[in-house]
Amino acid sequence: RAASLLSEFLGTFMLVFTVGCAKLSKSPAAWAPTSVACALVALVYCFGTVSGGHLNPSVTLAAGLARKFSWTMVAAYIAVQTIAGLAAGACARRLFDGDTTMGPQAPFSWWEAMVVEALYTCMLAFVVLSVTSRRNNPEGNPNQFYGLAIGFVVIAAGHAAGPVSGAALNPAVTIGMGAPLGYLGWQAIGSMVAVLLFHLTRPEDYKSDDEFFAYEPKLPTKLASEFIGTFMLALTMGLNVLGNSPAAAWSAAAAMMSMIYALSDVSGGHFNPAVTLAVVTSRKGKCSVWAGCFYVLFQVMAGMLASLLFAGLHQTHTFSVLPESKLPAGKAYVLELFFTCVLSVVALSTLCIKGISTALDRNYYSALAVGSCITAGSHASQRASGGYLNPAVSFGVGVADTLNSGRLSNCATMFTAELCGGLLAAIIFFVTHAQEYSAKPEEVQFAG
Repeated sequence: RAASLLSEFLGTFMLVFTVGCAKLSKSPAAWAPTSVACALVALVYCFGTVSGGHLNPSVTLAAGLARKFSWTMVAAYIAVQTIAGLAAGACARRLFDGDTTMGPQAPFSWWEAMVVEALYTCMLAFVVLSVTSRRNNPEGNPNQFYGLAIGFVVIAAGHAAGPVSGAALNPAVTIGMGAPLGYLGWQAIGSMVAVLLFHLTRPEDYKSDDEFFAYEPKLPTKLASEFIGTFMLALTMGLNVLGNSPAAAWSAAAAMMSMIYALSDVSGGHFNPAVTLAVVTSRKGKCSVWAGCFYVLFQVMAGMLASLLFAGLHQTHTFSVLPESKLPAGKAYVLELFFTCVLSVVALSTLCIKGISTALDRNYYSALAVGSCITAGSHASQRASGGYLNPAVSFGVGVADTLNSGRLSNCATMFTAELCGGLLAAIIFFVTHAQEYSAKPEEVQFAG
C-alpha cells in the first residue's frame, strides 16, 4: 500500500509539473499536448504495475464507481494525488516565476468550458477502464498498449478542448494549476458518465467466470461501441478545425487510436462507414450485412450529433465540407477516395486479421496503424479536400453547416466518394491477401 501511494504521488507530481512547465515555458501549441501525453504514457508504464498508474483523481473515482477499487484506497489515492498536484504547481510557478492559472479561454463562456471538460475527462476515464477490462486485458495475457491508449487521449483532448477550457481533465491539474474549482464538479460528472458507458459496453466484466468465458458482445452492445467511438472522433476533428488547431490531423488520429484500443474487442473498432463497408464486402471481421447496415446508421448518427455539438460549442460557427481551395471539387473527391481507401485497406489488414506470427491472440499495432493513416491522409489532403476520410464525419460536418446556409449536396458527394474508397479497399485486400480466402487457418504463414 505504501509503495502504491508513493507511486501515485510521484507520478502525479511529475505529470502536473510537466503541465506547468509546458504552460510557463510557452511551449508551441502544436507540441504542448504531445509533451504532456508522452509524460503520461511513460508514467503509466512506469507505475502501472505498482499502483495502477491512475495519476488522476477522476480516474480513481471512476475505478471506485466501477467497483474496481476499494473506497478506502480511492480516498487515499485522491488525497496523495491532490497533494502532489499542489506541490507540482507550486514548484513550476517558483521555477519560472510565472502564473499557471487556467480557465475558460476567450471567447468561450463557463458552460462551454465545463462541457468539454466533462466530455474529455469522460473519454480519458472510459479508455482507462476499457483497456484494463477483463476481456481487453485478460489475466495471464495482458495487453501492452494500455499506456499508449491512455496517453493519446491527452493529445486528442489537448488540441480539441484546449482552446476552449485549457483541457485540465484531471483534478490534480485543476488544483495545482489554479484552474477554477468549478472544473472539479464537471470532471466528476465525466467520471460518472464514463462508468455508465463502461457498463453499457462491458457487461461481461460483472459476470461470473463461466458466463464471462462464454460471452460474445450482442449487436446492441456493438452499436453502442461504434456510436461512442465515432462520436469522439467526429467531435475531436470538428473542435480542432473550428479552433484553428495546428495539429488537427494528429489530434483526430490520437482519438481514433485511443478508441480503437478501448473498443476494438467489442465491435471491431470501425468508427467509419467506409471501413464497415470494406469489412462487410471482404467478409472479414465478423460483421454481417445486416449488422453492417446498423453500424453505418449509428456511425452517421454519431457524426451528426457530434457536429451539432461542436457547432453549438463554437456559437453555431460551422465550416464547409469542401475547404476553400484552388483545387477543383472533383479532384478533392478523388483525394478523399484515395486516402479513405488507404485507411480502409490498413484497417482490414490489421484489425480484421492477426497479420503476425506470435503467441499472442492478436496484434497490438492495429490502432497505431489505422491512426497513422489519419495522420498521413489528413495532413496530405486537409487543405484541399478537408481530410475527413470518414463518411460519418463529412456528412455530420455538412449537416451542421446547414445551420449557416450550407448545402448538403457537397457532403452527399463526399460521402459517396469515401464509401467508394472503402469498396476499393475490399477489392485490393481480396487481391493482396488472397491467402486469407484460400488457405486453411493452420496453413497461413503470417509475416513476422
